[in-house]
Amino acid sequence: MDYEIRSFRYEDLDQVREVEEASFPDPYSKLLFRLLKLEVGDRFIVAEKDGILGYAISEVNGNRGHIISMAVSPEYRRAGVGKALLQETIKRLGSKIEEISLEVRAGNEAAMKLYEKFAFKRTGERRARYYPDGEDALIMAKTT
Repeated sequence: MDYEIRSFRYEDLDQVREVEEASFPDPYSKLLFRLLKLEVGDRFIVAEKDGILGYAISEVNGNRGHIISMAVSPEYRRAGVGKALLQETIKRLGSKIEEISLEVRAGNEAAMKLYEKFAFKRTGERRARYYPDGEDALIMAKTT
């Protein structure tokens, strides 16, 4: 499948929101996506082919990177889009990063398997209903 990984543009917002709504029971708002773009700049990326297939958002805090959110439209999952987004995210976090962390839903086995392929390991949990729908999160991290 041919697609482009590029920086998010504001005209992508409606399609990114569609991917978000199809992926999560507690989707981010358009306002939050706009604020994240202002905060992270070119670390908000999209996969595009005749529309947005998925997105990833990451941030840098000192020598640590954090993947804020990543989602792929259901019809494009297991087609390499998530892998490509994760590769580009790691690249954009930069060479000075010593660790990259993320939270993943405790029940999202497919996402955990993808992260494990990139050497992320489970390092902890966020319990007490981390997500608005009550699900716990697992913390995964990798050293670079």
